[in-house]
Amino acid sequence: MRSLVRLVFLPLGIILAAYAHCAELGEMQSLYRGLKSRMAQSPFQRELLLDSVEASDRLGGDIYAVMDAPIADFKRVSSSPQRWCEILLLLSNTKSCIVGRQTDVPSLKIRFGTKGPQMLASTTPMDFSFETPSPQTDLQETLLSSDSGPMGTKDAKLWVRAIALGAEKSFVHLHYSYRTSLAGRLATGAYLQTLGLGKVGFSQELSVPSDDAQPKGERWVGGVRGIIERNTMRYFLGLSCALQFSNTNVPAQRFAKMASCWYEGSDRYSRQLYEMPVKDYLDMKRSEYARDASMQ
Repeated sequence: MRSLVRLVFLPLGIILAAYAHCAELGEMQSLYRGLKSRMAQSPFQRELLLDSVEASDRLGGDIYAVMDAPIADFKRVSSSPQRWCEILLLLSNTKSCIVGRQTDVPSLKIRFGTKGPQMLASTTPMDFSFETPSPQTDLQETLLSSDSGPMGTKDAKLWVRAIALGAEKSFVHLHYSYRTSLAGRLATGAYLQTLGLGKVGFSQELSVPSDDAQPKGERWVGGVRGIIERNTMRYFLGLSCALQFSNTNVPAQRFAKMASCWYEGSDRYSRQLYEMPVKDYLDMKRSEYARDASMQ
């Protein structure tokens, strides 16, 4: 009887797993079809859209893009915690990323700080759990999540889904979001009045002047939406560079190429993303990568 139960329930489990996978794949395919015309008219001059939302306690950014990368490259990059550490370390305020373990899954042990060189002792730690829920040949998914983060943030999520569009192209959805607290909102407000003053995002919104004699127009979004849009784009540029050099197997060489690629990509959007001269950035990242390598 025990063997008969196994024969009955094992196929059911396989069917349910296959159904869930097909549902995720179908969702991404429907998303691509629904966004195809918008991406064709993108202000980025490529098939790329960036959306953001500011709710009462949660901020979120989404990028949808068609990329010149086969799904196999996504699998090589997105299934590797080490390569995701390389992506995250590209951001100027990421000072360190070491692969560890959190309960029964890999984790990325990150330290955030200023946008310039900084000793690790004065940085803020943040641990991301690392999961690949759908390691399939036609759908690649990676989820990074953390309960708490810098500046009073919590419940941070960074996830990527990709499906194949033929042999050499893929459609990707990158999502980044986190919840805020009172302490976080106060810290963000202080940042926006100092280091973040005048910084903008990528979306435009209707500008209504106080003087009726002035015409209405459009302006770049600022504030917290600007923050989320800039960071979402930074993560996307990091992923793009990781895919571009996915076949470079020597980690130090790969990261050096990725760093140059990331700076070049950021420089295209200098209004939003410029932070420092290229030499300063590359020297800083070379030093931070070497420091991480010495600790592993």
